[in-house]
Amino acid sequence: MPNPLLIVVDDDPEIAELVSEVGLLSGFDTRTTGNGIDFQVIWAESRPSVIVMDLVMPDMDGVELLYWLGEQHCETPIILISGYGAEYLEMADHIGTGKGDTIVGTLQKPIDIADLEKLLSKALAMFRALPTP
Repeated sequence: MPNPLLIVVDDDPEIAELVSEVGLLSGFDTRTTGNGIDFQVIWAESRPSVIVMDLVMPDMDGVELLYWLGEQHCETPIILISGYGAEYLEMADHIGTGKGDTIVGTLQKPIDIADLEKLLSKALAMFRALPTP
């Protein structure tokens, strides 16, 4: 059985690499992208098992991406990250949940590795519990 796929969407290459490395150590295959538009292409090509998404990015921010994922009826578990504070993360969590997205949790930058590992584990369990098409 292939490893689950983690897609990391963050315009900060260092953060994307960090999350990707933690994902690899957690048993995921990973792909990274720096913007929501490229993410849409990747998502259409290979539906991910888990998404880790920054909220503040150029061209298409994370909130716009949450709306788009809701329109796609995405059931993939999503972890939100941001350096803009807990209130912004909470607002995005409410928006995503309201649009039908499966928000597993939120992380503030700088990211605590142990918290990321816990959320990835939780997200993977949620993904495995989804009915297979």
